[in-house]
Amino acid sequence: MGRRDNSDPTGIGQTLNWAWPVNCRVLYNRASCDVNSKPFDPTRKLIAWNGKSWSGPDIPDFKVDEPPENGMNPFITNPEGVARFFARDGMNEGPFPVYYEPFETPLGYNPFWPDNKAVTSNPAARVFADDRAAFGTHDKFPNTGTTYRLTEHFHYWTKHACLNAIVQPQQFVEIGEEHAKEVGVVAGDRVKVSSKRGHIVAVALVTKRIKPLNVEGKKVHTVGLPLH
Repeated sequence: MGRRDNSDPTGIGQTLNWAWPVNCRVLYNRASCDVNSKPFDPTRKLIAWNGKSWSGPDIPDFKVDEPPENGMNPFITNPEGVARFFARDGMNEGPFPVYYEPFETPLGYNPFWPDNKAVTSNPAARVFADDRAAFGTHDKFPNTGTTYRLTEHFHYWTKHACLNAIVQPQQFVEIGEEHAKEVGVVAGDRVKVSSKRGHIVAVALVTKRIKPLNVEGKKVHTVGLPLH
């Protein structure tokens, strides 16, 4: 943590002093240059070929001493070295990407095909019958849930450590101000949060940072649950 530094000396959004594997900030940054190694936007240069190596404000996500005339492509994790607009193999619903709603969608339909229930969620996904029976439906569970970690705890390991338990002692649920007003909850209330598979009782933390989403003209609230 002590090594982290969000300074940006280049002014292009490159905070290079964070601890990071290899410290490369933009993946495939060789693609920011043309085939002759000239940056497409010189005012926002990431890397460029200097005659002997790739260098610049970012760390090259590329073979550092590979000259551009050799024709090596920038997308180094793909066998062909180029970006993929579609999936060539390995995806049952390919080749082009298609949008599907999650299985527990708060809408209950796919906005792209609102009248076709068969493609609300991914029809190629394998779901066991018992799992499918445990999915909630939008009419009974209209809100979305998200989980996240806490600074004060490391996964589940530290929840019984004395100092960690002191700074973050109990389960809470984070809800937005507008949502709290609608359900009559104020900060510090104990609330019950339910899915079709069960429930927890937690302290309500009412915040400004969680705001309702407007999806297809429908207001969708998000509930935040720390996973520790």
